[in-house]
Amino acid sequence: MIIDLFERLGDPSRMRILAGYDLHNADLRTSLDAVAQRSASLLDAPVALVSVLLDSSQFILGSHGTAALAWVAEARGTPAEWAMCTHTVLAGEPYCVTDGLSDPRHSGNPFLQTSGLRSYLGVPLLGEGGYVLGAHCVVDTRPRIFTDVDLAVITDGAEKSMRLLDAYRC
Repeated sequence: MIIDLFERLGDPSRMRILAGYDLHNADLRTSLDAVAQRSASLLDAPVALVSVLLDSSQFILGSHGTAALAWVAEARGTPAEWAMCTHTVLAGEPYCVTDGLSDPRHSGNPFLQTSGLRSYLGVPLLGEGGYVLGAHCVVDTRPRIFTDVDLAVITDGAEKSMRLLDAYRC
């Protein structure tokens, strides 16, 4: 299962597209932090992220509310197999989890167990050639049913994130 995960995320064409972005640019990260902050604020969620998925890890480019997750904030990511955004990337469509602790797909996830986060709504970041590069998401500490309005807010944030990323292509 994990080998399949790494093979799917590490597709050479997808990785070439990701390598074409200046992901370490401070101005890009500041702008993506603002997108995350806006989404978190509009959806009254404690955490929002803009991230890309590499072959074995989630790389957080923009974030809001990760102070409670000091190790994630410091590392700017998580292992791909722990990242909820991995499911969004692999599905290529919005991914929603109402309560990760009671959902059998996620109940054993070390990220959820150590962070206190429970619900997730993410949408894919679509790059050149239709490759899903990452996700924009909100994560909450309580079980939560997300609405179509919530999905529209996150989708708007994902579109803004991709416009920003495209402005920082090498």
